[in-house]
Amino acid sequence: MLPPRTILSAVDFSDASRASLHCAARLAASCGAALHVVHAIDPLLAAAARAHHIALTADTRDELDTFCRDAILPGAAAPVLHVVIGSAPDAICDTAATIGADLIVAGSRGLSGINRLMMGTTVEHVIRRAHISVLTVPGRCPGEDVNDWGPVVAAVEDPDHPDGVVAAAATLAGRLGAALHLVHVVPPLGVPARWRAEADAELQDRTDEARRKLAAAVRRLDGVDPANVHVPNGTVADALAAEASRHTRSLPILVMGRAEPGRGPAPGSVASRVIARATAAVLVYLESREPGGGALTTAS
Repeated sequence: MLPPRTILSAVDFSDASRASLHCAARLAASCGAALHVVHAIDPLLAAAARAHHIALTADTRDELDTFCRDAILPGAAAPVLHVVIGSAPDAICDTAATIGADLIVAGSRGLSGINRLMMGTTVEHVIRRAHISVLTVPGRCPGEDVNDWGPVVAAVEDPDHPDGVVAAAATLAGRLGAALHLVHVVPPLGVPARWRAEADAELQDRTDEARRKLAAAVRRLDGVDPANVHVPNGTVADALAAEASRHTRSLPILVMGRAEPGRGPAPGSVASRVIARATAAVLVYLESREPGGGALTTAS
C-alpha cells in the first residue's frame, strides 16, 4: 500500500542499515506511518549465549535502541523495536507479516568483503519472499545531507500498460511533495552489421512510440511535467540505474513493479542488477497489494 501506514526497517548495525533506517524514519514522518525496527540474531549465536548465561536478546535490544537514537533525526517518534532469533530474511518477513507492515526498508550496500555479500543475499531473499513492497537504500545514499525527496521515477516495463507502477509512483510523489518522472528503456536490437541501418530505424520507431504512450499516460495525471518522460536506449538495468542516480542533490526513489507476492526478482534479474548499480533508493513495488491497482491517480 502506498503511502505506507506501517514501515519495518531492517537493521544489522552496519552503515548501510544506518542510512536505510534514517530514510525509513523520514519516510514514516512524511507519510504519517508507524515505524518498526527489526534486528535478527543468528540462532547459533543465540544458542552459544544461552550456554554461557548471556542475556543476548536484552543486550541486543539495548544496543538497537542506542543505534536508532543515533540514526534517527532528533524529535522523531521512537520506533517499536523487535529483536528476533532466526535467519535475517525469515525474521524480517515474519515480523513484517506479524505487525501488518505495508513496506520493508533495508540497506542494499555499504559493507565490504563477506559482510557485503551476506547483506546483498539477505536483501535478495527478502525481496523474493516478501508479500509487500520492499525499499532498498544504498549505504552511500545522502540521507542526512539533503532535505528534499525525489524525484520519484516510475520504471515502466510495458508502455501499453503503465497504470499500476505509475499510479503507485504518483501517489508516493504526491505524498512526498516530489516530482514524478516516467522512464521506459528501449534496448538496442542485436543484429548483424549489414542490417544496422534497418535496426536503427526500428529502434527509433519503438522509442518514438513508447514516448507517445508515456506522454498519454502523463496527460491523465495532474501537475506532471511532460518533460519528465524519458525513453533512453541501452541495457535496461544500466539505463534505469543511471536515470535514478543522476539526481544527486536529493533522495531519488526508483519504483519498479512486480506482480506476484512471494515471487520477487531472482539474482541476476533486472531489478537485482538495478539495486546493485543504483545510488538511488529502489522500491520494488507489489502492485497486487494496492487497492484498485491499475487505475491512474493524481499526484496531488
